[in-house]
Amino acid sequence: MTLARSERHETPAQPDERVEQQQKQAFRLADLFEQAPEAAVVLRTDGRIVRVNNEFTRMFGYEAEEVLHRRIDDLIAPEALVEGAPEYADALRHGGRVEVETVRRRKDGRDARVSIVAVPVTTASGEQIANYAIYRDITEQKRAEERLRESEARFQEMADTAPVLIWMTGTDALCNYFNRPWLEFTGRSMEQEVGTGWTEGVHPEDLQGCFDCFLPAFHARKPFRMKYRLRRADGEYRWVMESGIPRYTGAGEFAGYIGSNIDITDLKRAEEERERLRQLEADLAHINRVSMMGELAASLAHEIKQPITAAITNAKACLRWLRRDAPDIAEACAAASRMVNDGTRAADILDRVRSLYTRHTTQRELVDVNDIIREMIVLLRDKADRNSISIRTELDAGLAAITADRVQLQQVLMNLMLNGLEAMTDTRGELTVTSKRTADGQLLIAVIDSGIGIAPDRTDLIFEAFFTTKPQGTGMGLSISRKIVESHGGRLWASTNPGRGATFQFTLPSGG
Repeated sequence: MTLARSERHETPAQPDERVEQQQKQAFRLADLFEQAPEAAVVLRTDGRIVRVNNEFTRMFGYEAEEVLHRRIDDLIAPEALVEGAPEYADALRHGGRVEVETVRRRKDGRDARVSIVAVPVTTASGEQIANYAIYRDITEQKRAEERLRESEARFQEMADTAPVLIWMTGTDALCNYFNRPWLEFTGRSMEQEVGTGWTEGVHPEDLQGCFDCFLPAFHARKPFRMKYRLRRADGEYRWVMESGIPRYTGAGEFAGYIGSNIDITDLKRAEEERERLRQLEADLAHINRVSMMGELAASLAHEIKQPITAAITNAKACLRWLRRDAPDIAEACAAASRMVNDGTRAADILDRVRSLYTRHTTQRELVDVNDIIREMIVLLRDKADRNSISIRTELDAGLAAITADRVQLQQVLMNLMLNGLEAMTDTRGELTVTSKRTADGQLLIAVIDSGIGIAPDRTDLIFEAFFTTKPQGTGMGLSISRKIVESHGGRLWASTNPGRGATFQFTLPSGG
């Protein structure tokens, strides 16, 4: 800072005017000094204070008269830092500028982190006559920086020990960070992965899909999730589930994205295995239905033959009424109507049989359980009659329809009813099928026989796959039935009756 007179090409002012202008200028300079937003001090070359402003007294807690003519280093420099003061004074003495961040002590003994800028004040001839210093309190700034460093260190530690692969992008959508697990997974360095380097590890067939998912989400500032294959360090491509969300600064400004990847290869393989097993179960269930149809071939032939025979009889009657000398149209129409009913009855039976033969995926719909019970009784009546077994029902007419797979429930009921009939082949008993609502609102269906019964130690064993007591049995019927009931949210179990026979019961949620 140099003190020099400004040259002006103006008409010289009168002595009184010059004095007045100089006073005004001095007042303005004094006001600027006092109202400066940072602590300012004017020092003699020996470091003694000549003048301080209001911010200086506020920052350090000293009044102006307490500090005048005292050495500033003796006043606010901590003892441990006093030794560095001559170095600053020497720099100023040689016309240098001092800029340093250090610690200074307030009057109450508390330390403050400060930024100091000091310059020498010289005359036009270059003579140093004073020093001018500005102090800015950076305590909170430094604390914030320390908190940020600590936060970053905690994040780094957390990210590097996390069981997932973590990445971040900037506002340009380019990746600028990967955690240690990511780098260990890919076997690459941070320098290789940042930017678009990470895409080199994505399976070529999945790369475009990654961009198609990420970029629209990035521009819309929305979370996203996607699956793709990422090459591991050993060269194997692994399926990963990637999730990303936008991140923002404390001021609410968009800062990029942060996301994580989880290796789901084993989970995906398990899902594929579950699907394979589900398909196998569906195939076994279909085989079980076909097997049951084989057992019922004679019964089905009898059931279908009845409406066909009746239709033929009514057709002959219709022809006779029409061939009379005076055709009786009314009787012929009545006979034709009976033919239609007989044909419809035969078609209904065939539809029930065809549905049990069909290989289909699960299809839930509103069904009436009582109707399904009646359908199964129609298919099984002839088998029961040939073995002198009566079938009785106790059905709650007030049951509401439920959401279920009709064919699967048909299969369960046919399995249970066939087992009951076969258990009474040599005893000429009675098969009872009941339906009702339980106290907790569930549907309860029971199939009760008076056959040979079940040993108490086998009431659970009979539901295991491939366990059978029949010479020609597959051991799959009851196992499949239990899985079907459980898939509907219900439960299937068996118990031995007090007298003779066994009871098979299953529940279904009333909501489906």
